[in-house]
Amino acid sequence: MAAEGRSDASQPQDVATMHQLLRSMGVDEFEPRVVNQLMDFMYKYASDVLLDAEVFSEHAGRAPGSVDLNGVTLAIQSRTSGFVQPPPQERVAELAKLYNDVPLPDIVSKPGLPLPPEGKLLAQPNWQYDPTGQYQQQR
Repeated sequence: MAAEGRSDASQPQDVATMHQLLRSMGVDEFEPRVVNQLMDFMYKYASDVLLDAEVFSEHAGRAPGSVDLNGVTLAIQSRTSGFVQPPPQERVAELAKLYNDVPLPDIVSKPGLPLPPEGKLLAQPNWQYDPTGQYQQQR
């Protein structure tokens, strides 16, 4: 069931904020569980950043349990390396054209399951096992 991006007065402020965030991104209909998942991510991310900031602040010689702006900034910077920006749309279109310009191999009409040519099979064995050593002796 899709939920409208409405906020009502009985909702907690964080839920209403998440609805506004989704609306600002152009998402008008969504499952109600999406908000719960985003809230879980937000709380985990914020708590992890604050715990890292506390460790950084203690390492800098500040009082245990204290957090300052420099520690939070460093914690956020250390975590943003996991979020990779997607390539520009023009680059994606360029790569798609490059790969789509390569023609597919002809399909051979024969009975059974159509498979790629022998050299292109992913399930083809790529190793040899000779426990007797006869293969080495024949060379």
